Amino acid sequence: MEILDILNPWWKGKEISKELALPYKRKIFLKIKELLKLRQIIIISGLRRVGKSTLLYQLIDELIISKTNPENILYFSFDEKVESPLDVLKEYSELTKIDWKKEKCFIFFDEIQKLTEWSNKVKIIYDSFPNLKIFISGSSSFQLEKEAKSNLAGRHFIINAEPLSFFEYLELRKSKADLSKLELWEEEIKNEFKNYLLKPFPEIVNFEELSLIKSYIKDSVIEKVLKIDLLKRFKNVNEDLLTALIEIFYNNPGTYINYDEIAKEMKVSKKTLIEHTYYLEFAYVLRRIKNYRPRIRTTSRKLQRAYPFHWALMFGWTGKFDYETIVASFLDAKYYWRKDGKEVDFLVVDKLILPVEVKESSKVTKTDISSLIFFMTKFNLKKGIVVYNGEEENININDIVIHKIPLWKVFTKQGLLSEFLG
Repeated sequence: MEILDILNPWWKGKEISKELALPYKRKIFLKIKELLKLRQIIIISGLRRVGKSTLLYQLIDELIISKTNPENILYFSFDEKVESPLDVLKEYSELTKIDWKKEKCFIFFDEIQKLTEWSNKVKIIYDSFPNLKIFISGSSSFQLEKEAKSNLAGRHFIINAEPLSFFEYLELRKSKADLSKLELWEEEIKNEFKNYLLKPFPEIVNFEELSLIKSYIKDSVIEKVLKIDLLKRFKNVNEDLLTALIEIFYNNPGTYINYDEIAKEMKVSKKTLIEHTYYLEFAYVLRRIKNYRPRIRTTSRKLQRAYPFHWALMFGWTGKFDYETIVASFLDAKYYWRKDGKEVDFLVVDKLILPVEVKESSKVTKTDISSLIFFMTKFNLKKGIVVYNGEEENININDIVIHKIPLWKVFTKQGLLSEFLG
């Protein structure tokens, strides 16, 4: 398998190039590094182009620097060729003369979602050879995580690689804006934030032309999912229907999903429509959020809402984004609340429930957030958030405190949710 020799240049050169193991290390790298000493499989999941492969290469670099024999490190991408993992290991042994069945080896499997029944195949290797430390990365994260939980219970840690945080963006841009001194640097931070919203993927941080940014996101992320990943993963995929659904949901973020109505409009069966909506969610290009019932802590299957999974995807497809989609991405939103004509945009559910309302205006009155106040009163909640385009301030209503915060400032507060959820 000549491809193995190409994919593992450190076997001959004894080092990995800085073009592969890029010098900037994201915070997620430090989290993964802490797990190196544990036996469990490390699974890195996330959208295309968020830097999953770069993280693997940086880990390989870390191992080589720490005096691990480079020949005891195997990298294979199933994006190049779909092979049985055991066949890959066999060829690895023939090329390097490393006895992977006995020696301490570090195995990196990239784009694992391309491999059918990957979790069962990896499980056999993990259980049979405790000398191996296995790292996995993959897109189509929804299914990746589901398979891992089903078949690798107790054998893995899942790390979600997301698009850049605002902090990471500023570091990559080598910006002088100091987030610890918001008042002093406010204008610079606001300007940087506008650029960040357009460019939260590592490779395009220094892009300047909007058309290039939009094309990169559409071609390298969305189109690859629609035209390659999903077609390879599922049978009977209707590419035109996927595109039509993207058009509907990306141009109308937060829309209520009426399967009967959309199926009739698209002239497809309701079953087919539900399947294709799932495919988009599977590939992390669509986010469905459910109507939550706080008193009994359950959700309703009715009135699900659809958003682009990340605001950058919406920009790549439509050339625009909106506050709700941005906040849904920031919160990794899963729930909202609606009943009797009243509605709260998002609920963050932990030990406590934190309601979040989103407004694009620069002024918000009590009338504008009457549903939020009603919800907090009804369920005896003390804290809520309104994200908007004005100044930061608190509204105190009896025992209720509603924190009004501008969108840009939300992204400067790393501990915002934990602060409110206590």
